[in-house]
Order: sequence, then C-alpha cells, then structure tokens
Amino acid sequence: MATRSIKEIIDNMIGIPSMPTVVSESLNLIDNPNSNVKQLADIISKDIAITTQILKLVNSAYYGFPSQITTINKAMALLGFNTIRSLILSVGLKPMLMTNSGKALWEHSIRCAVACQMLSKSLNVLDPDEAFVMGLLHDIGKSVMEGANKDAIKEITRLTGLGADVLQAEKMFFGFTHTELGRELVIKWKLPLTIGTAIRYHHNPLASESKLHSCLVYVADRISREPLKYPVLDPDMVDSFDFEIQDPLELREKVFESANHIISALT
Repeated sequence: MATRSIKEIIDNMIGIPSMPTVVSESLNLIDNPNSNVKQLADIISKDIAITTQILKLVNSAYYGFPSQITTINKAMALLGFNTIRSLILSVGLKPMLMTNSGKALWEHSIRCAVACQMLSKSLNVLDPDEAFVMGLLHDIGKSVMEGANKDAIKEITRLTGLGADVLQAEKMFFGFTHTELGRELVIKWKLPLTIGTAIRYHHNPLASESKLHSCLVYVADRISREPLKYPVLDPDMVDSFDFEIQDPLELREKVFESANHIISALT
C-alpha cells in the first residue's frame, strides 16, 4: 500500500516545520570538538524566540538554579554542551511535534524524555542528557507520517482503538513504521546512532543491538502514556531486562510532576 519511501517522505515533509537553522547549526557546533561555549552562545542568540524559550526553561523548577539565569552565555557555562543539546532540541522541535498531532504528542514526548533521564540517573546507566533526547524524539516519526497522510493516520488510530498493533497498522498503510522513520530522521540530523537505534526498537527493545537504550525508552514511553494502559509493562519483556523497575506507577507520578515544569515553561 506504500506509495513513497521513508526518504521521499522526509525529503518532502508536508505541513511540518523544518528544524530551525539555529538549531541545526547549534547541533553541528556541539559535535565539533574544536568549538567553544562563546561560539554556541553567538549562534543561539541569533534567534530571539529560541533564546527566550531556552532561558525560560533554564529558569524553570526543572533545573532549580538558586538565582535567575539572564544570559545564554551563563546558561551555557552552567549546563555544558550535552545538556544544552537537549534544551535546544526541546525548544526547537516543539513546532514539529505539535503541528499536526496537537499538544498531546509534544507533552507525551517531554514526559518520555524526562522519564528516560530519570531512569538513566537512578540506574546509573547511559548519559542522562542523551537519554533525554532519546525520549524526546521517540515518536517524532508519527508527526511526520501525519503530515504525509492524515487520512491514513486517522484510520490507523481507529484500528489501534479497536486493538490493532500500531506498528502493523502503520506497515499496512505506509510500508514502514514511525520507529523506522524516526531512526532515519536521527541519521539525517547527524545525531548519535544509539539514539536512532533506541527509537527504532522502543516497541521491541529485546531485538535491539543497543538493548539498554531501547529498554529505557520502552519503559519511559509506557509509563508516560495518557491515558495509562494496563499492564503498564509487559511482564514477559521486563523479565529479560538487565534492570528492575520497582514501582512503575510511583515513577510515573514523579515523571509527570517534573515534566510539568518543562511543559509550563514552554507553553
């Protein structure tokens, strides 16, 4: 049933804002080992809207600095490149995550990002800022798919509401899934390949070559869903994890509380 490849859809994204130039330039600079904080601050400062949003987020309760941060330079110095990467993506990709799918997908993505970061810290695995980005981008493919074919997405939503598997339904209408499309976007944006792998396998983490990354996103995605679906985590899958989640519902409460600080700052 698919009429276009993933590459064709990504190259001709309809109704989806492209990644802002300031964001793509910033990400390229962060990946340059010879870059410095002043260069990054100079790039970000070119875009007043993004600068304002980043400062609002830095000054939110999520980061909890004792005094107000008033300049991008100071924010860079305090947070470091990796945290700034997650900040820039949180702000810069909000329009892409909201354009077609409304506020729900964006809010879920923020909650999943926070959950991934919390899990990374509590389990003492992976880089917490990279974990945040994995969660933030895990469903980015859904937004692009909706821009490509709203009618197909409506039918997929109807079918999944009746109990169909979302990945099978997407395969039927597009020939690929939102997880596959998400991985290709990560490659196009030159983000770490482990992020792309985590996105690709977050519905089936045991098949991933980066199992830990994908398992974290799987857990974060499931506990961040609104409304929550039961069982929260698949017992058979969780038994094969290399870590244990003591109380998913308690973790969910903490995630929603923390994520709301980001959502409020960027709304």
